[in-house]
Amino acid sequence: MTKTYLTLLALLSTLTLYAQKWPEYGLSQVRIIEADRTIVARIEPSGKPDIYTGRQYYWYSSNTIQTTQGGFSGRLLHGIYQEFYISKNLKTQGYFKKGLKDGVWKSWNENGTLIETETWQQGSKNGEFTTYDALGRQKQQGNYKDGFREGKVRSYQGPDSVTTVRYKAGQPVKAAPASPTVWQKLKEFRLWKKHSPKTTA
Repeated sequence: MTKTYLTLLALLSTLTLYAQKWPEYGLSQVRIIEADRTIVARIEPSGKPDIYTGRQYYWYSSNTIQTTQGGFSGRLLHGIYQEFYISKNLKTQGYFKKGLKDGVWKSWNENGTLIETETWQQGSKNGEFTTYDALGRQKQQGNYKDGFREGKVRSYQGPDSVTTVRYKAGQPVKAAPASPTVWQKLKEFRLWKKHSPKTTA
């Protein structure tokens, strides 16, 4: 009897120990209902990640989501994040990794039309982004690097109208004037010769 009791006691102690340690590694889900939206997010119960001064950290405290640059004072968001309109249509969906936005984030209007996709990496925009108009048609497409637009950004005014602007570290780069081709030079020469006044001996 004593042996059985001791075995049972040891088993309960082990289960209690694991129950105490589990929150350090597990995830918890929170649900916040506000006037114009409902937030469903996962939080990291504990942990001390490396902090980047220039990054925005999202954390949970007192039934609200807070954001702070270069620090936090609550439980960091960690895992899938979703916002819903009052109509229950999806508004925003993305992923947090230790308080920082990470991966692809999407936003929709109240009618359920996709309006934006962005790519994040450790709290900074990195990768492709696309915006859409109210009808879901592509409006703008390009890339970010370290939080700044980089490379070609295409803007669509219609099915047959596309404007391309090249960016470097977030600033538009003026394209150098293209050198005329041989055919363009030949065409200009012919036009000049055609309209030049004829000289008589």
